[in-house]
Amino acid sequence: MRNVSSQMIGTGIAQALPFAVTPILTRLYSEKEFALYTSFFAIAGVFEVVSGGRYQFAIVIPKEEDKANRIFALSIYLTILYSVLLFLVTLVVPEDNGFKIGKALYFVPLHVLFFGIWSSFSNLSIRHKTFKDNAVAKVLQSFFYVLTSIGLGLTNFTLYGLVVGKITGFLSSWVYLFKRSNIKAAFVQWSSLKGVAKEYIDYPKYGIIPTFLNTISIQAIILVLAKFYGTDDLGHFGLTTLVLGAPMGLIGASFKDVFYQKIAYMINTDGAIDLSVKFFKKSALGLFAIGLPICAILYFFGPQLFSFVFGDTWERAGTFASILAFSFLVKLVASPLSSVFNAVNRLKIASIWQTFYFITTFITLGICAYYLKLDVETLFLVYVVHECILYGLYLVLQYKTLKGLKP
Repeated sequence: MRNVSSQMIGTGIAQALPFAVTPILTRLYSEKEFALYTSFFAIAGVFEVVSGGRYQFAIVIPKEEDKANRIFALSIYLTILYSVLLFLVTLVVPEDNGFKIGKALYFVPLHVLFFGIWSSFSNLSIRHKTFKDNAVAKVLQSFFYVLTSIGLGLTNFTLYGLVVGKITGFLSSWVYLFKRSNIKAAFVQWSSLKGVAKEYIDYPKYGIIPTFLNTISIQAIILVLAKFYGTDDLGHFGLTTLVLGAPMGLIGASFKDVFYQKIAYMINTDGAIDLSVKFFKKSALGLFAIGLPICAILYFFGPQLFSFVFGDTWERAGTFASILAFSFLVKLVASPLSSVFNAVNRLKIASIWQTFYFITTFITLGICAYYLKLDVETLFLVYVVHECILYGLYLVLQYKTLKGLKP
């Protein structure tokens, strides 16, 4: 619990900083600029999941420290290579691509590079149980995002201000973890990495495509808004996701890191399978108890709350938050516990769910936006029903997978 507290305090500060200055940002940046920021990170978020070949999530698994270090080096190499390839792709993609992103497209490879390096260092920190360092890194990430975004906003460089701020935050975060890790920058021969690349091949084999599809599914609502609805709707939804992301990051992300380390330890300990199942149940109930009051506040007071805090022009974002409250609650419980599949090396189960989620998401949104041409509020209502059903199924699969392990 001390590790959880350390993570939650650090991540709490990290989430509180951008949340606290959001009323300032909504007065420095217009709906159009929030729309660009939202669309950019929907696209960047899709591509960032491939960074490191997903090998960084295997860093916490090996008992041998040397093997973990080789996995770390492999993930860094793959991140750099992937970012270079992405940059070459952006040179041939037209700026007018229909997703309201413009020249911000050229920032995508840089974001992916910094995100991938940070992800590798973050998982290395989880392995070493240096949760305090991870928490500080997240605080620095938010601090530099806030500092850069406000600074650029005050100087009227608002078009890409939020994007540059976020990228600067990731840069500061991984630089700090690098300095704290005692890792020395040195060239590692590929021949020494082949063994771990083959041993943990399930991570890219069963992780990349399903997670890629899953992330597209998560970002699908933003991509649909960018393609079929107005910039105003996209900008307001951008603020909604920014606000909902605060508790999701505070509770979900910090809990996930510690949960992953503890559940992996329990599974690898003889006779601890029953304890791991109990820990899973306790974690799920705890997340639900924390998320329920937040869900209720958003549902009943969303428009009034957003209007008061962010200004009258952002009341519509509060209406969106009210509609999306229940899907937020289900995701808050299911998402942090999904690391069960990594811990038990049953990535194929997660892969099947993610593929199914991808298919149903695009069928649902495609019919609603393209064929039925629903208004945005009705679109969100259908989307919430879909999310609650699919993430509820995801939670059941997590529990069944863990309970089905042999002692």
